[in-house]
Amino acid sequence: MPKEKITKAEAVDYLNASAKELQESCNLQEALEILSRAGGTVGYAPAFRCLVKGVNAEQAIKWN
Repeated sequence: MPKEKITKAEAVDYLNASAKELQESCNLQEALEILSRAGGTVGYAPAFRCLVKGVNAEQAIKWN
């Protein structure tokens, strides 16, 4: 099944919400689930840049 496309604004909002959720998570398993969901939704590279490296969501997404 093809992945549903989202807009850049939706991706930024999703990453911001994921970053907040990650800050509130209390264990490794929850953190990995958040990272996995974010990667599957907006792409693993922008999710890594935002959630692991701490890059602003707007800058983490390289939109063409």
